[in-house]
Amino acid sequence: MLQAQNAGIEKCRKGNDFRAGHNAAYAVIAKGLIDLGIIKKESEAKNYFMHGTSHYLGLDVHDAGTYQSLLPGVVMTVEPGIYINQGSNCDPKWWGIGVRIEDDILVTDGDPVNMTISLPRSIEELEKMMAE
Repeated sequence: MLQAQNAGIEKCRKGNDFRAGHNAAYAVIAKGLIDLGIIKKESEAKNYFMHGTSHYLGLDVHDAGTYQSLLPGVVMTVEPGIYINQGSNCDPKWWGIGVRIEDDILVTDGDPVNMTISLPRSIEELEKMMAE
């Protein structure tokens, strides 16, 4: 999931389409689901990743926006997730899994700025925090 999120964050750049981050995250998740044998082709990933990756942030949590080309100053989420319900068309060992991670990103004239980078993101960082 972290690889998908990082791919999505990388696309939060001035001039990119609002959905560029979603498309990048979707491709990474689809490949991972194929590699695990959960799906057979990329288009099937929508069965487990059925929501968009991003929304705008502002005065209201889900601020309205243009959903077009990104401009400097835009703040948006990047939050890919997968959900495998009981009875899904895959090995039952995967049933009941749900994972979603979120960071808040500022679009600039240069690299995207992860405004929530101080929070633990990797497995190692999370395990260290839990042990403390």
